[in-house]
Amino acid sequence: MELKVRNLNKSKVFQLVGSLDIYTASKVKKEITQIIDDEEVESVILDMANVNHMDSSGIALLANIQKKMKSGGNKFGLLSPTNDIMAVLKLSSLDSFFTIYNSEAQVK
Repeated sequence: MELKVRNLNKSKVFQLVGSLDIYTASKVKKEITQIIDDEEVESVILDMANVNHMDSSGIALLANIQKKMKSGGNKFGLLSPTNDIMAVLKLSSLDSFFTIYNSEAQVK
């Protein structure tokens, strides 16, 4: 799993590349949480356009980051999830639980 960070408007965008699974989720969580805590981020967007696989550990990561952000009154969303990732979210009934953006233009 590769993780790149960039700013978009008032959001911190984390671009994920690869598989978000039991082998990578804890490392990704640690890296994202450290940045969120160090920089007092108001809005987190996970760019899922290049995530090719996600298991239950990846789902748990998404839920944990959303919980962390929302508990502080901040925003969380997913950007451009692939069809495979959307299928996982729909199967687990989480497609309506997360804010999902189809393009960067929707992120405010």
